[in-house]
Amino acid sequence: MGAHSTQMGRRGGRVAAAAACLLVLAAVPAKAAAPTGSQDVTPLVHTLLEGAPYVVQPQLAPVRDALTGLRKPRQIVIRGTVVTMDDAHHVIPDGNVLVTGDKVSAVWADSSPAPTYDTRRATVVNAGPDGLIFPGLINLHDHPTYDALPLWPPPSSHKQAAIGRPLGTEPYANRYQWNRAGVSSPPELARLVQNAQDVLVSSDALGLYVEVLKHAEARAVLGGTTAIQGEGTEPAVDGLLARSTDGNNFGRDRVDTRVPSVEDASFNAIVDDLRGRMLTDQVDAWLVHLGEGVRDGDRRVGDAFSSRHELDRIAELGVLNDATVVVHGVGLEAADFAAMRAAPAAGAGDGLGAKLVWSPLSNLLLYGRTAHVYDAIAAGVTVSLGTDWTPSGSNTLLGELKVADIALRDDRVLGTERVTVPALSDDVALDRALVDMVTRNPARTLHWSEVGTIAPGKTADLIVVHKPAASPTGGMPASPYRSLIDATERNVNLVLVGGEPVAGDVPLIKALRGRDYEVVISTAGGYTKAIDITRRGVPHGHQRLAHVEKRLVDALHWLGGEYSYLRKHFDGGRYLLVSNAAFRDQVLAPRYGTVGGQVNLAPMALHPLLAGDDHFFFAVIGGQPGVTPYPANLNLVTPGGNPFAPATFFGRWYATA
Repeated sequence: MGAHSTQMGRRGGRVAAAAACLLVLAAVPAKAAAPTGSQDVTPLVHTLLEGAPYVVQPQLAPVRDALTGLRKPRQIVIRGTVVTMDDAHHVIPDGNVLVTGDKVSAVWADSSPAPTYDTRRATVVNAGPDGLIFPGLINLHDHPTYDALPLWPPPSSHKQAAIGRPLGTEPYANRYQWNRAGVSSPPELARLVQNAQDVLVSSDALGLYVEVLKHAEARAVLGGTTAIQGEGTEPAVDGLLARSTDGNNFGRDRVDTRVPSVEDASFNAIVDDLRGRMLTDQVDAWLVHLGEGVRDGDRRVGDAFSSRHELDRIAELGVLNDATVVVHGVGLEAADFAAMRAAPAAGAGDGLGAKLVWSPLSNLLLYGRTAHVYDAIAAGVTVSLGTDWTPSGSNTLLGELKVADIALRDDRVLGTERVTVPALSDDVALDRALVDMVTRNPARTLHWSEVGTIAPGKTADLIVVHKPAASPTGGMPASPYRSLIDATERNVNLVLVGGEPVAGDVPLIKALRGRDYEVVISTAGGYTKAIDITRRGVPHGHQRLAHVEKRLVDALHWLGGEYSYLRKHFDGGRYLLVSNAAFRDQVLAPRYGTVGGQVNLAPMALHPLLAGDDHFFFAVIGGQPGVTPYPANLNLVTPGGNPFAPATFFGRWYATA
């Protein structure tokens, strides 16, 4: 099953102990009862093993309200450093967060009076002096239906002389050079991305759409992400693990997305309706793929396409306003970011202008360039991070934070532009700005006032992260923000979505969920995590992660060569009695095309759930020769070298002793 495996906890499956980070569950006696309304929130916990990251006081038996007879909501008290990410960026050492049901009820410091709540039946999680409590991470750009697939490095054989790429070794200049089906897409993209995704998710193929989304959400929450863009709506997945920004959240469904070009005729058919809904305050955010190509000055001779012009296009059509969210914006100039910041209000407005979503790794892998984020920040544009998709992006937002960290500091990427934002010359300030991009900024972009910061009354989308042992790394000054940037899935102790514990360390999830979980094992990192993807009352709610993983592993393995598996499962088994040759020639070849007389499909491994297990990803990013199945371009390598060389990327954050 690839580089990791799952074990079941509900049915007595053996829980593997973490090799490098042992977590201790403390069973402790109950304290004498305090009167209702008391301020007693002191947990009775004991550290049973020196150096254990946290200890847990289990919740007592649930109680029912005396008046209504209903069970009182779950209470959790989390103790550690509270990184609120509020407007003043308050950080509360020795802090406490009380979660009641799906809400944050109270936040306080040990040095101040505790709020008046009866917490005698709360589960108390003491994260210790190195435990950090953050708002959940919000991924504002992803294509989750592709996230079962591995990294796709651009092939060196894809020559496009008529548009300025005569050798094929040049980076692409815009997304239409590599991703316009039937026009210019290379066969390697079709084989390893487009065709593979179609086989997996299409209802008249293998129909594993739900399984692919569950796998994507599992990877996301294991990395601390509590909301994902690009998933759409699917009853079997909605509310399962992470939130889908495209669905109904907090009683609202007001987020629109546009992936195709705004210069296509199809956009003319919908723009009037979009503009009308924007102006009548029916759209909180319109996320539009725009400017995904190099700046005009970086275009080669023969390349007539201006990615920058797409911003002019939406301005002309009256849909550049403060609900507009530009996804990518690689080709935009300083003047364009100023125009975005000055964009008028849509409806009530928020006064922040149009926003930007930045996906640096995907940009660098495809174009050798990324959005000029310092120009955007200097103009006052609100910037958020997104992973894009696994074929050219990071595994999780924690990974993308690391890419962004290097991009903003390394002179081979954007480091020389740092002088344009004097406030970010301070390293802690820059770290804080990076963490803003995955917490408060995306929440403000979506107009989700309920999340993105930690405060009483907010929805309890929270993560608990343990400061990495090697943090601060790279000579950076210590801060809570640096600890989050340096963290990997190993350091994510707990993920709450709406107060529900969905993933985290095995002992902690066991204390909060009983035996209702599965264990994910990192074979490379030597640690385990727990997760639960089952839900009663929803379609496919009985599916366990091990089942999902097996179906995806089998499907990807049998994409090439012998077609018995595909015949058995394709379109509900419709072709079971057809010969392999007939199935290949009459079904697969017309649908997926052929290269060298072979159907343009290829077997591949399932993308690992935990980033440290993705050896292929790190080999490609690190510039290791000979690891791709075809000669590939390493567009992120600059004339001055590779900013993401093993010592500065894998070795810094993911290497294990």
